[in-house]
Amino acid sequence: MTTLSQQPARPASAEPNLRPRGFPTTLDWSPASQQESLEKLYGFVVGECAASIDWYYRKKGSKSLLGFLLRLGAILAVGVAGLIPLIGELFKRSNGNPGISPAWATVALALAGLLIAIDRFGGYTSGWIRYIRTAQTLTSMQGEFLLDWEEHRRTSLGASSGSDHTKEGIGLCRTFLRAVYGQVRLETDLWAKDFQQALQTVNRHAESQSRGDNGGE
Repeated sequence: MTTLSQQPARPASAEPNLRPRGFPTTLDWSPASQQESLEKLYGFVVGECAASIDWYYRKKGSKSLLGFLLRLGAILAVGVAGLIPLIGELFKRSNGNPGISPAWATVALALAGLLIAIDRFGGYTSGWIRYIRTAQTLTSMQGEFLLDWEEHRRTSLGASSGSDHTKEGIGLCRTFLRAVYGQVRLETDLWAKDFQQALQTVNRHAESQSRGDNGGE
C-alpha cells in the first residue's frame, strides 16, 4: 500500500483572510485509483488545518502588540493620575506656586479609560487570547488526527478489501475537517459576541453622555 504523506502541508501563501482552499476535483474512486485519491483527500484536510494554524499564529502578533501598548498606556495613565496630586502638593510647598491642577488627574484617568475602551472595541487583547487558544486547539486536533491516520494505515496493512479501507479513511478525513471548520466557526462566534458587547457598551456610554448634556431630560 502506498505510504501517505505524514507531515502537515504548509500553506502556499499567506492569505489576508481565513478561507477554505479549493477542494480537490480530480478524485477518482475506481479500484486502481482509490489510494491516490485518498492521499489527495488526506493532503487537503491536513492542509486546511495547517493553513488555519498558520493564519492564527500570524495574526496574533499585531493584536498582541496593540493590546500590550494600549493596556500599558492605560496603566501608565492611572499611575500618573495618582501621582499628580502628590507632585502638585510638593511643588506648591517648595515654590509657593499653585502647583499642578488636580483636573489633570481626571484627564489622565479619562485617558486610561479611553485606551481600555479602544482595546475592548478593537478586540486586541481578547483577540490575541482567542487566536492563541484556537491555534493551540487546532494543533492538538491535528496531532490526534495524524495519530489516528497512522493507526488506520497500520490496521489496513495486508487488508484484502480496499473499499473498506477507503471508506474508513474518508470517514476520518470528514470528521477531522468538520472539527477544524467547527473550531474556526467557534472562534468567529466568540469574536462576534465580543464585538456586539463592545458596541453595546459604547452605545450605553453615548446615551448617558447625551442625557448628561441635556441636563437629565
